[in-house]
Amino acid sequence: MIIRTYGWVQNPSDFDKLKLVVQIFDPKSLHYANLTHNLVPNYIPLQGIKNQLLQKLNNHSDEFSYTELVGTSKNASGNPAKNRKEAIADGLIQVTILPQSSKTTGKMWTDNWTADGYLRWALSLNFVKHDRETDLCKITDLGLKFSASPSKSNTEQDILRKALLSYPPASQVLNILEKAKVPVTKFYIGKQLGFSGEKGFTSYDEALMKDWFVTGSIEEQKKIKSDIEGTSDKYARMICNWLEKVGYVTKQATTVKTDNGEKAGFQNYSITARGIHALNQANGSSKNNRVKKFLTWEFLAVDGKNKNYVRSRRAYILQFLKTTKSFSSLINSLRTLGFNDDIEIIRNDIHGLNNFGIRIEDNGNVVNLKDDFFDFSIPNLDLTAELKDKAADAVKAKFLKLTGLSMKYIELLDIAYDSSRNRDFEILTADLFKNVYGLDAMHLGGGRKPDAIAQTSHFGIIIDTKAYGNGYSKSISQEDEMVRYIEDNQQRSITRNSVEWWKNFNSSIPSTAFYFLWVSSKFVGKFDDQLLATYNRTNTCGGALNVEQLLIGAYKVKAGLLGIGQIPSYFKNKEIAW
Repeated sequence: MIIRTYGWVQNPSDFDKLKLVVQIFDPKSLHYANLTHNLVPNYIPLQGIKNQLLQKLNNHSDEFSYTELVGTSKNASGNPAKNRKEAIADGLIQVTILPQSSKTTGKMWTDNWTADGYLRWALSLNFVKHDRETDLCKITDLGLKFSASPSKSNTEQDILRKALLSYPPASQVLNILEKAKVPVTKFYIGKQLGFSGEKGFTSYDEALMKDWFVTGSIEEQKKIKSDIEGTSDKYARMICNWLEKVGYVTKQATTVKTDNGEKAGFQNYSITARGIHALNQANGSSKNNRVKKFLTWEFLAVDGKNKNYVRSRRAYILQFLKTTKSFSSLINSLRTLGFNDDIEIIRNDIHGLNNFGIRIEDNGNVVNLKDDFFDFSIPNLDLTAELKDKAADAVKAKFLKLTGLSMKYIELLDIAYDSSRNRDFEILTADLFKNVYGLDAMHLGGGRKPDAIAQTSHFGIIIDTKAYGNGYSKSISQEDEMVRYIEDNQQRSITRNSVEWWKNFNSSIPSTAFYFLWVSSKFVGKFDDQLLATYNRTNTCGGALNVEQLLIGAYKVKAGLLGIGQIPSYFKNKEIAW
């Protein structure tokens, strides 16, 4: 069995290119003939691969393997390419998608990463189907209609609209926009899209991103606009682009006054009258009128050690909800299959399925599935073997139950240990301080600035976050960096640091009411020595907060067990335990 990941698409947005990809599976299409007589003979240089593909094309095959479609990353000698520039074409989608730079570079094929994105898109919209047992892909009935439809015709437009209304994440985006009533950003949408609280569905807080854009340098502003977004924010942006092309969504440009003058801000999205009408029809007043949703098992998680286990659990939840409205019966049915997860995890799955685009009303012991969907298969897996990190999941369930925090924040328990997600850790930590602790928090990031600051009108905190898998141990260079930030704030000299990040602090804060804070997964070794040394060098008190205490503090503030005015009393140059 070969399991692929699809259902969520980040980059492709050209429907014309999507149609060409679908036509790879239609021997009657003009593109199929072009592949046979032109593209494969001329642009796939490795003779063995060329002959193999031409044999299938000449036999009018309508199914191809993932590798035959997407290709690999080989050089002209057939060895692994050292970089993208060295890679030659060896897949049907690679020679189907013409790069935008083809006229200037003469390169007539795309890379395997882009090819994979277009195949995922075709699979996600039910134009193509994938067989897990054989790893072969084949066109669907809807795909054949799309392939045969005249380009730019009303027929083509109707097919695309139907496919998008059947695609759960697109219907969820329309639902979000309809409820918003006013134009909103990708961050607003991303926060409510997908399975928040797990890798692959991170969303950055809208207010934090706007603050960062306003105060960032010109270089940072360019990067924030083009490259800094959570994965769910990226999904939101791409889906809105598709929906705009079929007339369901409009985009509005914005301008923002920043420290560097007036700049083009984040794009806003809103639903059109056509979009509202289509959404109302899709949701329907009765099951007979509703648009049937399309999904497969693969849609239900995209990343993480336990993704196949989680996919199966969510798939069975959906299937059981077709026959019962009782939450107790649902739990019993899951237990029978070996899903012994905490009840809070199951409730969170239901919440996530709603944000995925399958509407489910959760009223305690009554759970009502409001959408209909096409049947889909669930692979027969050894669930015990699939559950690879039971202890970590148990900790998340414990904190979900203990704190009542959103899974968005519970995910910090994973992020804090993943050094590849440093930016996620910075932004979500600032988000937590702002939206749960109730502090005026701001993500700064970038060179010569701390990761974040948090404040009231009475005190300010300089924050440095570190996502480390094995914990944060004493580091002279990190100590020196924090000392520089503290002294920057004490001296406030433009000649010392032209960035002037300290201007983001409230001017009413007394000079003696600033503190420093390190936040990490956990602190190991003689980290208290670093805290004490930082204090001795700056005469400023500080502390260290591990990720579990970060969440516990948020819970205590939210529950009224910790006042934000009490927070400074915990800065005693040692690790904080609320």
